[in-house]
Amino acid sequence: MTGAPLEFTDMPLFDPASIDQHGTGLWRYAAMLPVMHNGHRRVTLGEGWTPLIREQWAGRDVYWKLDALMPTGSYKDRGVSVMVNWLKGLHYEALADDSSGNAGASIACYASRAGMRSVIFVPQSAPDPKKAQIAVYGGELVEVPGPRSQATLAVEAATCNSREMAYASHAWHPAFLFGQMTVAWEIWEQLGGHVPDWLVAPTGHGGTLLGAWRGFQHLRVSGVTNKLPKLLAVQAEPYTPLYDAFVSGANEVLPTPHVERISADGIAISYPVRWRTLLEAIRFSKGFVASVSEEEVRSAHTELAERGVFVEPTSATIAAA
Repeated sequence: MTGAPLEFTDMPLFDPASIDQHGTGLWRYAAMLPVMHNGHRRVTLGEGWTPLIREQWAGRDVYWKLDALMPTGSYKDRGVSVMVNWLKGLHYEALADDSSGNAGASIACYASRAGMRSVIFVPQSAPDPKKAQIAVYGGELVEVPGPRSQATLAVEAATCNSREMAYASHAWHPAFLFGQMTVAWEIWEQLGGHVPDWLVAPTGHGGTLLGAWRGFQHLRVSGVTNKLPKLLAVQAEPYTPLYDAFVSGANEVLPTPHVERISADGIAISYPVRWRTLLEAIRFSKGFVASVSEEEVRSAHTELAERGVFVEPTSATIAAA
């Protein structure tokens, strides 16, 4: 792929009256998610509507959105569930993705749920538990030597001429980003119709941050709120391409060097495909990009667990910031 990532441009306005108050999970917003095809039965595992808990952290009043309670243990279930429904309705028989673990596990899970085959390309350095999770869900695991980017090249080569297998990319596919918008709508509902001052998210390719930003933007465009949050993107050293560009005032992102492994492996991305849109959104919101060290991530991870919040190190980066 050489062009910019695609996004949906035509979607219904957000109408609070259209929320399915009897529905569970993110599909309570089905009226605002035009991804279902006629005659298609929804593929779901009840993803979404995760707890939003209040906490005092480093002298600040914060809320944690516990997407670790998703069916596969990752926020990626939001985007994947919407994307799989879209692709299933288009009659694809198989899905492929490149992943360091979580997205691959989610796609393998939802593909199995939909009766589809999945092929997941992972770097050989991906954590063994994540590779095992992909395999348990029935995904065909393809381990690719070299840095994370080599897995991307491998999946692109495998799908570029296929009519049966879709590249179900959590970085590129617009339906994935669409699903991520639902976290903003849930937060808005759970805060009693209010928008937070800041939105903080671990940022590799930036699907969570950008999806939530799009969700809050859509609330404002729809006349539901006049407020937008400031964005704080958190990156883990040495994978800090957005941070480097932001603090230097640059309008271009340069790839960062690859290292074998960091604990926050979910955001170990040298070159985010949506970097331009991310920088524009962060600057427009008057937000910031933070960089955290391995030691800071491990410390925050331990402290969160001691408070009863057990997450992956990737998610702990926001507490470290």
